[in-house]
Amino acid sequence: MRDPAVSVLMSVPRSHRAILTCLLTALMPLIVFARGSAIEPAASGCTNLDAVPVQFTIDYQSAIQGIFDNHCIECHSGDPPLPADLDLSAGGSWSHVFNVLSSQDPAFTRVVPNHPDQSLLFLKVNCDNPGVFNRMPFGRDPLQPEEQALIFDWIAAGAPSTTTDVIFSGGFEVRG
Repeated sequence: MRDPAVSVLMSVPRSHRAILTCLLTALMPLIVFARGSAIEPAASGCTNLDAVPVQFTIDYQSAIQGIFDNHCIECHSGDPPLPADLDLSAGGSWSHVFNVLSSQDPAFTRVVPNHPDQSLLFLKVNCDNPGVFNRMPFGRDPLQPEEQALIFDWIAAGAPSTTTDVIFSGGFEVRG
């Protein structure tokens, strides 16, 4: 079966194909960005975590849920509508972030296992300009670098709902 784009291009008179091809090539980055692809605005103003030691054993319930409990559930719990339609209450937070598209911008995924740099949750707590709205927790001091690094390391380990107990393999990016 022929690609629909090829069919459209083939329906254009031969004398105009070169012009149309050049035009589409020039516009492709804008078209891809508008459709919500992996091309996302670069985050900026991010906290450097190089000095924070990497954590290899992280218990989701005590460490990650603990961060949510201490910094996030004041806004991100209870009855909808919640900010960003995100409930970080104990017992359900993992299922609201793991491989879930952002309601603020579906070009972003809240947590992409093994890829903290592509995870909106990490960008939101690590960067002044995360690419979608504001740094979290909104209107308060940023998380401590150790807490930000813990979220990075948890996501880098695959973002399990239990305890990370293995040394990261394949795809782990050392901070520093």
